[in-house]
Amino acid sequence: MISFDNPGLSTLTTPRQVMLGDGAAAKLADLLKGWQVQPGRVLLVADREVAKLGLIDAVKGPLAAGGYEAGVFDAIVGEPLLETAVELTRFAREQACGAVIGVGGGSAMDMAKLAAALAANSGEVKDYLGIVTFPRPPLPLALVPTTAGTGAEATSVSMLSVEGRKAIVLSPQLIPLAAVLDPVLTRSLPPRVTAATGLDALSHACEAYMSVRATPFTDSYALTATGIIARWLKPAYDDGTNMEARRAMLFAAYLGGVCLNAGVVVGHSVAYTIANRTRTPHGISCTMALPYTILFNRAARPERLKALAEVALQSPAATAVDLALWVDELNAVLGMPRSLNEIGIPAAGLDEMVEECLKRYPRPTNPVELNRERLKPLYEAMHAGDVRGFARTCGNG
Repeated sequence: MISFDNPGLSTLTTPRQVMLGDGAAAKLADLLKGWQVQPGRVLLVADREVAKLGLIDAVKGPLAAGGYEAGVFDAIVGEPLLETAVELTRFAREQACGAVIGVGGGSAMDMAKLAAALAANSGEVKDYLGIVTFPRPPLPLALVPTTAGTGAEATSVSMLSVEGRKAIVLSPQLIPLAAVLDPVLTRSLPPRVTAATGLDALSHACEAYMSVRATPFTDSYALTATGIIARWLKPAYDDGTNMEARRAMLFAAYLGGVCLNAGVVVGHSVAYTIANRTRTPHGISCTMALPYTILFNRAARPERLKALAEVALQSPAATAVDLALWVDELNAVLGMPRSLNEIGIPAAGLDEMVEECLKRYPRPTNPVELNRERLKPLYEAMHAGDVRGFARTCGNG
């Protein structure tokens, strides 16, 4: 169901160019030349694991053949820290580059966005936290994902950790010039990372579809991404060499990133409160929260969630409850944790998490108002891993 009931203005921001295909990374030099980036020095930002696996060679070699010398920053490990962003900014300003290439997962791509922006602007990283406009346009930026999930190659957000808490830099200027989707680079992903990142993409699509800022643009991307992920995530998890599944998941992850034009809802707020207490990867914490998010919002979004359920389960009789149970079962099949208790969060800490969710991540895009009375039962059910129980106590649909 794509809704056209809102007479307001709908906008969509995306990369100017998107390439999808096996070996697409080898075309980076041609891409840069097509956008009038003169041969010379470029900055290549990658995470340490990607560098260790040699995946950046698929980018460095073709760049060199096209006349682009890459200065490499590959000190990104896990969720990016403010300190890493500061170090990268210093490095980027020293390079005098004509463009920035980000290769890796969401962390590397988010840091590449900051590098492109801050190499062209003065000031400290902390000066740009929040919703910002950069005085000068960022350097040309191309992003090459090596995971299929974050969708960071399509978004205007850079996430980082500041003093142990999630923080963002948000600006449409951070959207890259180009997204290069090369499924070959995802072939070596281990099953657990395939699952975690794929579920992250599913969370983006489902949450964007529930958002009060959903538009016909994001609705179409969200429904398409959900259907693709429901069909292809398990095959990609079972057999990483299944290139049809890898292509499908990389495309779906990109669509999920575009969906973030609509914003996300309470599930991401809950996920951030988890991230602030455990080392649970972002995609896993989001998908742990997703069944409860669906049920939390089903009374306010009954038609939408039924449409989403029909697409995911390929059944015209599917309901929001069926969708929530399907996500929970998918988590189980893919070996993901399904309760806060399972990842070591004590029940005694739930009140604190509720307060943090309300104060730090209030989520006005959610179709149901967040308050203590509504959030506490969600956290309690999630702590126990009781999707069915929450379905019985949380509205109709």
